[in-house]
Amino acid sequence: MRAILLIAGLTLKETMRRRIWVASLFASLAVVGFVFVAKLGASVRPNDPIVQSVVPRITLILGLDVVKFFGSVMAMTLASGAIALEIERGMLYAVLYKPARRYQVVMGKWLGTLVYALGNTLFWAVLLYLSVRLMMGKSYLETWRAPLVVLLYPVLFGTVTLFFSTFASMGLTIALSIIAAGVAWSEKPMREFGIVFDIETLLNVSNNVRWIVPMNHLRRWVLDQMMVVVPERMLMSERFQAFEQPPSGWEIGYVFAYIVVVLLLGIFVFQKRDV
Repeated sequence: MRAILLIAGLTLKETMRRRIWVASLFASLAVVGFVFVAKLGASVRPNDPIVQSVVPRITLILGLDVVKFFGSVMAMTLASGAIALEIERGMLYAVLYKPARRYQVVMGKWLGTLVYALGNTLFWAVLLYLSVRLMMGKSYLETWRAPLVVLLYPVLFGTVTLFFSTFASMGLTIALSIIAAGVAWSEKPMREFGIVFDIETLLNVSNNVRWIVPMNHLRRWVLDQMMVVVPERMLMSERFQAFEQPPSGWEIGYVFAYIVVVLLLGIFVFQKRDV
């Protein structure tokens, strides 16, 4: 355990040395700017009670999309070079020559990467809630579970990217991670097009795709936690009810099991790699 924590600490120091915090700062400004733009849009019709009620809710829901996007990209960026880049630079050889097992290297890199990504994601989520409260005068603390679910996005994509990093070069790792994210994202539009145009093939493909990278399980889980602020007219929409069925308990369990299996698979592959 000591070796894992040591490698995690070194990973965090390397992250700070690479000045990733600059990207974190710009992402923070983007979150605040997103709420500010939404506030400007609502100020166009200050006397319309519907606009003043709906805009803060939609801002919070879409703002969480922004937060989980930044969190996922942050985790993928850090994890893509966690092992692959250090092998290419020859820095990892020094660690492997010391009494540190390979599984400890993977676990340490995974822990160090996610601590930074999760810290940033949580900060952006809190910043979003505070911005909505200060700029729009609305507080939605009853949706506190949603940001906790959003934290699983960097865990999911960081773990998948680290797995690629255990056997591929950094360039290939980034490419594979983008492909994985694209596959995960494609499930929702394929399902929606399948419903709208009654295309059974698209529905079947989307039902199979969602198990490859279970991002949309998390998306529906987040939305399920945000139902309390979803406008009633949207809840009553047949299209909304068809597209946004809440996930079942075993689907959420699948997400956790998926993360554990991918992490263990990464450890196994790195054990077999000739470094």
